[in-house]
Amino acid sequence: MLHVGKRNILTFFARLLNIDNYLSILAFFKVHQDPFRSIFREVFSLGSYPKVIHFKTPIGKKKVTIYSINDFSTFNLIFCRQDYLLLQKDKIILDVGSNIGLSAFYWLTRNNKNIVYCYEPSSLNFMRLKQNLKQFKSRFFSYKEAVSNKNYSSFLNVENSGVYNSLSLKIIKKNGKEACKVRNINYCIQKIVSKHKSIDMIKIDNEGEEVRTVSKINKKYWNYINCLNVDGKSVSKYVPKNFKCSKKGSAQRYLKKSI
Repeated sequence: MLHVGKRNILTFFARLLNIDNYLSILAFFKVHQDPFRSIFREVFSLGSYPKVIHFKTPIGKKKVTIYSINDFSTFNLIFCRQDYLLLQKDKIILDVGSNIGLSAFYWLTRNNKNIVYCYEPSSLNFMRLKQNLKQFKSRFFSYKEAVSNKNYSSFLNVENSGVYNSLSLKIIKKNGKEACKVRNINYCIQKIVSKHKSIDMIKIDNEGEEVRTVSKINKKYWNYINCLNVDGKSVSKYVPKNFKCSKKGSAQRYLKKSI
């Protein structure tokens, strides 16, 4: 099948019809220092990597290192399309599947008070995450662990770009396996709630483990959660009725109605 950049031609034209992508393009001018070149790179999947990209945030100009065109697209989904948008300030955030730290970088640059707890099982991604977030060392906590529905030891299927590493999914361009520790989602929640009394947002992007992870959240903990962002397959039947769902791209957002 024909491709435009990294996308097949059908996906490319489908995205042309999505209004959210046009709104994202407008956001390129607010985020990127060189928006026209950045748009061109995103559309046609161009660029050499690793690359340091410079951009604008509410707390000033920042830079971050990315390692592939997949990282660049992830950056744009987070910073331009705002898949993990925060609706209020001063947040406590649990980030399941932190990868190289782009989602955490987004939240940490919305203000100078947000605190993020990062879980990432890949040794390579974890090293890159720590490097990207080192300037926020007092506001982020990182754990080289996967998160799912129980505590156990497993192996992570490692994909070449590191974006699609997975405990359970078969990866086409697999680059071996890596031993890892897996934490029960309730262990992670309890750790934060015991310290902060609540979690303003939980983001879950753990490549095939989303349903297992959300379905395992203990009912008592939903009282302490204000927002859930989940990538991938729908988890709606496991989310309490007092959360309202609004979908944005592949990320589903469930916001507690009382907020």
